[in-house]
Amino acid sequence: MSNVSNHSEIGKLNSVIIHQPGNEMENMTPATAQEVLYDDILNLDLALEEHRQLTGVLRRVAKVYEFSDLLCDILKDDKIKLQLLKDVCNLYNHPELIDDLMQLKACDLANQFFAGTLLEKNTLERFISDSRHAIPPLPNAFFTRDAVMCVYENIIIGSMAYKVRLTEALLLRYIFRHHPALGVNNFYHDGTRKQSDEITVEGGDILVIKEDLLILGFSERTSAKAIDKLAKEMSRDKENLDILVVNLPKIRATIHLDMIFTMLDVDKFMVFPPLITGPDKCKSFHMQCSNGTIKSIKEYSGLPKAMRSLGLDATFINCGGDKPFAQEREQWTSGANFFTFAPGHIIGYKHNKETFAALDKAGFEIISANDIITDKKSLDLNRLQAVSMDGAELSRGGGGCRCMTMPINRDKVNW
Repeated sequence: MSNVSNHSEIGKLNSVIIHQPGNEMENMTPATAQEVLYDDILNLDLALEEHRQLTGVLRRVAKVYEFSDLLCDILKDDKIKLQLLKDVCNLYNHPELIDDLMQLKACDLANQFFAGTLLEKNTLERFISDSRHAIPPLPNAFFTRDAVMCVYENIIIGSMAYKVRLTEALLLRYIFRHHPALGVNNFYHDGTRKQSDEITVEGGDILVIKEDLLILGFSERTSAKAIDKLAKEMSRDKENLDILVVNLPKIRATIHLDMIFTMLDVDKFMVFPPLITGPDKCKSFHMQCSNGTIKSIKEYSGLPKAMRSLGLDATFINCGGDKPFAQEREQWTSGANFFTFAPGHIIGYKHNKETFAALDKAGFEIISANDIITDKKSLDLNRLQAVSMDGAELSRGGGGCRCMTMPINRDKVNW
């Protein structure tokens, strides 16, 4: 029986997948960083110290699975190991690597999938190639949100917008299909069997609000054609499913919806004002779906109006507070990208000072991640609490706490 159950962004967290940054972070140079979607190279030691704070807090509230451990577990089955190697090696046109990689022990192979496999420079073509790797490293893998999404009791495997992230989706498909802790048979969509370049979808663009409401981003990474396909699949067993779609600018700062909009509580949302509540806010669409059919689509001037049309009256808390200059700066450093691990209980980067000041003003108690880990402070589910963690290095990778967490199981929320 599947352990997947995710019916809201805010349900009390029971289990989650994370990935601790590893050697893959050091297999980049300034020249190759852009190939793997980075603006700069990160310092692994600093990133690790920050990521340990996230992991430490999550372990206080939920079962935490490490991506590489799950991968190691399934690679102990030689049949799965061989098929996965074939899929990955053939993806990069290096089938000659299969036999050698097959000789590695399960956990060593898991680590190598993340760190990458060097290109043997044994031909002129390879010798003059700019690439160091036959199978590239996965420095984006610590953003576990993007390549797989748990929606209700089913799974969406991402149709990644860039080839450099396809390996992550493949690895996660095998994990969700074969790991006994997950054991999923139902996939709404499997992006590793991509049939069209026009269908791309990543997890930062999918927010599960409640049983009959999703909010999706139409972004640089998630296409309109993918949203149409998902709308039909996700409503197949539902009499009514409302999907609100936010038409994001197709730029680096807004690669995903969760970079400008995250859910904090039943009635509270963190927003980047210029694109959600301001005069130049993004247009939104309401797709009303039923039994696998898109029944109607209506356009709204912005997301707040679309939400109100469905009876969702929300309080919006501003990323960057009330100062436009701070809003721009803190959105860039993932100031809107909070992860909610219980209603009104969130974690985000503490360097976004104006954002945390806005949370304080909205009634959240601000607690340091280190104070939680060392038992100086405790979490209290009866009050609003915002946990602040170090993240100056991690945020240079282009994501925040929601990006780094893939919830598998949450309690359902009583609305």
